[in-house]
Amino acid sequence: MDLENILQDHRGRLARIARQYGGGDWQDLLQEIRLALWKSGGSFEGRASIDTWVYRVALNTALSHVRKKRPEITGTEVPETLCSSSSARDPIRVLETFLRSLGTVNRAVLLMDLEGLTRHEIGEVLGLSPGAVAVRMTRLKQRFDQDYVESR
Repeated sequence: MDLENILQDHRGRLARIARQYGGGDWQDLLQEIRLALWKSGGSFEGRASIDTWVYRVALNTALSHVRKKRPEITGTEVPETLCSSSSARDPIRVLETFLRSLGTVNRAVLLMDLEGLTRHEIGEVLGLSPGAVAVRMTRLKQRFDQDYVESR
């Protein structure tokens, strides 16, 4: 396994994970993720795909980083920036705000879904059944509709 190529192939995904979980020090988190991948490179057994393994290591590192730095976001708060008309028109900002309002597992589920991973692959990374992933996605979609679509 050529870890340099794997890191290069997944650089965009790793950066997105780091940005979502690292906040202002996302670049430090990105380095932590790369280091964790380098350290665990020898432990890859081939039972899952390389993509799934990379996500698992990256998310576990990111979640550990979040636990060390701050308490978990409960997802019950709706930031004021949603109410401003300028941010409501920018779909990227709306998505980023929604992602920030989610707890760590739901954020990971949605991020991986947006990356195109299947329910099975997301479940492998997070230790959930594909059915549990599907239920979470349904609830996330309902919450998004309730918070962002129905209120307009």
